[in-house]
Amino acid sequence: MKEIRVCEIRADAAAAGAAKVLKLEGRPIVYDQPTTINDPAGTFIEIIRAGALDHADLSDARLFYNHDLNKVPLARTPKTMQLTLDAAGLSMVAELPDTEEARSVYTAVQRGDLSGMSFTFKVPEGGDSYDAATNTRTITKIEKVYEISVVPFPAYPQTSVEARSAINAWTSTAAERAKAIIKANSILLKEV
Repeated sequence: MKEIRVCEIRADAAAAGAAKVLKLEGRPIVYDQPTTINDPAGTFIEIIRAGALDHADLSDARLFYNHDLNKVPLARTPKTMQLTLDAAGLSMVAELPDTEEARSVYTAVQRGDLSGMSFTFKVPEGGDSYDAATNTRTITKIEKVYEISVVPFPAYPQTSVEARSAINAWTSTAAERAKAIIKANSILLKEV
């Protein structure tokens, strides 16, 4: 199953006198930053390890506002959005179209009303592990980044999550629920 996370973003205006180009820059994925993932079935800690994106497919990612796939993308790799890996994680630069929605998103980012980014991704089998003792999921490999979104509510300091698949409360402890969520996501990913 595709998973979603959130991070920071900023807006840059073109130089004075030049045609106005709406450009957003951000860091949708950060490495080695533990965060609390709040899921309908429970809460757990998650860490994306440095190098998890080294072999990820970043070739066809799209930029949206708030994961709204019913709207036209604001940008898309490789033409209007560039994704770059560095020691801290993944950075993004996107040139937005001259549309009402893009101008609204740009203005909200520029004013500081929108400050978060989220991303949808897939972890391959064996690309993560779960430690029940610390209630921690560690992601060591991301197979694909599907989309990046500008969002109103980033949930943790560098990145956050807002949506996951709900799991019925058939497990008895938070650690068992977190482990079940990860297992269910792995099973569902094989079907996508």
